[in-house]
Amino acid sequence: MTNIVINVKYNVSSSFTIEVDTDWNVWKVKRKISKRIKLPPEEIQLIFTGCVLKNDAILKDVSIYNCTVIHAFQQKPLDVTAKCTTVDSQGLKCGKVNKDVHHFFVYCKEQCQSLCPGKLRVKCGNCYEGHIVLQREPENFDDVMKSGTIQCECKSEGCQGNLQTAQFYFKCASHSSEFDTAPVLRHIRPNKKNIECLTCSTVSSPLLVFPCDKSHVMCIECFKSYGIVRLNDRMFIEDVNHGYSLPCPVGCENSLLQDAHHFYLLGEEQYERYKRFGTEEYVLQNNGVLCPFPGCGAGILIEDSCKQVVCHNCRFEFCRQCLNSYHGSSECRQQLLEDNTKDYKVDEERELRARWDQESLATIEEISKPCPGCCTKTERDGGCMHMHCSRCQMDWCWLCDREWNRECQGNHWFG
Repeated sequence: MTNIVINVKYNVSSSFTIEVDTDWNVWKVKRKISKRIKLPPEEIQLIFTGCVLKNDAILKDVSIYNCTVIHAFQQKPLDVTAKCTTVDSQGLKCGKVNKDVHHFFVYCKEQCQSLCPGKLRVKCGNCYEGHIVLQREPENFDDVMKSGTIQCECKSEGCQGNLQTAQFYFKCASHSSEFDTAPVLRHIRPNKKNIECLTCSTVSSPLLVFPCDKSHVMCIECFKSYGIVRLNDRMFIEDVNHGYSLPCPVGCENSLLQDAHHFYLLGEEQYERYKRFGTEEYVLQNNGVLCPFPGCGAGILIEDSCKQVVCHNCRFEFCRQCLNSYHGSSECRQQLLEDNTKDYKVDEERELRARWDQESLATIEEISKPCPGCCTKTERDGGCMHMHCSRCQMDWCWLCDREWNRECQGNHWFG
């Protein structure tokens, strides 16, 4: 016997907890609830995840565990013609649930900050309460991700049995709060078929399944490495439908990951880079520019005819064509150095400022000498004649150009 505590919501203002055993059937739970809400057990209906629980269903067989929230309402004749979905001791109609196998995975940003097993929950899209009966069960991710796909009959006082849109959401399985939400990672699945990773050939679970025709798979660690390498090389793809994403590494067509939340798996620092690079790529592909002012880099969307650009972030005014300071109607200056560095942009003014001019070189010749031991240029700082070479460790005299000795110390230690 395993005793657990479950939360029972009777209406918007009434909520309480009861202690039950996971081997109990639903009828026994109803009898215990009836003493709290003063209704006969035969008039009580219990709803869990949008489904009405049958009296003979065993709690542990329908995935009711500690801190689970169930909804109770008084049974009334239904005015709708649709048949209510029910759950029996054999599991949900949309698939039997094994408590040891997680079918959904989420990235828990708030508390766990990691990939976690997830749970699918549903509520009324109007009053956001869970006192609902679904008109049909979800069959795929589109049913739960697209708003308005499935209708429900809401039993809460505010909706009075009217048909409403069912609102599905996912939560981290580690947290008991019904208000928790977490983004689902639809391409992460349990490895029930023991398939090897595309990269390292190990068998692990869960893994990532690319949406290509051959459904190539990759373990989570290899996906992290794949993502970071591609991010460093800026080899992500900007797609109209899926945004800044990655395809299957084999090169399969139509294999882009369809949700950016999967890139949370790369780590917080890498995800910030991913967002920044994605924004920049979007701006550039939509005929925009990035502000060239050092330390800014803000994305700016501009019209085709615009030549004079003013950054909305730092207010730097520059030429759209050459990305230098705006120069009016005069021609753009040469900004690409003709060397082996392809596409490396250098501003002419900055190039001038970056020169080590001849005057500076002459000054260096005056204050530096080669070490007598290894010929490394050594700069004299101050008036002391005692020099120490950091390369060969020789102590030598600046004036005599030989090894430092007592004579040097006595005759010209400084000067």
